[in-house]
Amino acid sequence: MLENCCLFGSLELSPALPCARADHFEGADEKFAVKTGGIKEFDPLRDGPLRYLGYSNECGEAFAAWLPFWGVPFSYGVAISYVLVDTVDKGLKAYKEARTELDANASLHPEVDTPRLEKLLAVERSMDTVVWQLLASVICPGYTIHTVVALVHAGLLPIEQLEAVKEAVNALATSVSLQGDVLMAILDKSLPTASGLAAIPFIVHPIDNAIHALMNLTLRPAMRKYICGPGQGGLADLDMCIDCQVAADSSPSSTNGSKH
Repeated sequence: MLENCCLFGSLELSPALPCARADHFEGADEKFAVKTGGIKEFDPLRDGPLRYLGYSNECGEAFAAWLPFWGVPFSYGVAISYVLVDTVDKGLKAYKEARTELDANASLHPEVDTPRLEKLLAVERSMDTVVWQLLASVICPGYTIHTVVALVHAGLLPIEQLEAVKEAVNALATSVSLQGDVLMAILDKSLPTASGLAAIPFIVHPIDNAIHALMNLTLRPAMRKYICGPGQGGLADLDMCIDCQVAADSSPSSTNGSKH
């Protein structure tokens, strides 16, 4: 049995779902971890300072009022570049792991197209990484922070028109040698920015868990079902295919075969 090949963690799924094995899927707390042989391996993209590049777009949205017109798009470019590099890295690692383990067991399963299965496992890891990262690290957090900043800014507009607020701001501006409208403009930018930054820690885990739940119901079981069936993962006795009872091909082009 292949213990490490494309096992992503521990989000529980209903056993009624086809090919929905709990230990196949990456857990929400595994966003910045790679496990090999049960031992946590240091991953510079997820365990080191480089991981913060994945949060650049959230910071870009929070600081949008202070940045030039190209600032926010640039922050998204940085985040997406990080996602793509991480995707390539995880795909290559999955391919190397699969090649090492499948080649070592090739003589036990001569009917399996090992090179094809190795590539499928690498594609699966890459697809899982890029889809999850784009949704959980770029699109959903960026939209959420953008919305928080916009709502706070909109909420400040009527408050700024109140005479009591104007008097308080003018008094504060005088004490720090600023004009009232200058201080008001600074506050109008600073409060939404602070709110956006403050929201980041509170949205990370809910978004992570929601995207994991969505992928555990859609993409992940579908990829696993294909790998364990037409991809011949069942014939190769992949550990991920133990409870994935689909027809396993005995040849790359065949759709008939024994069930595992």
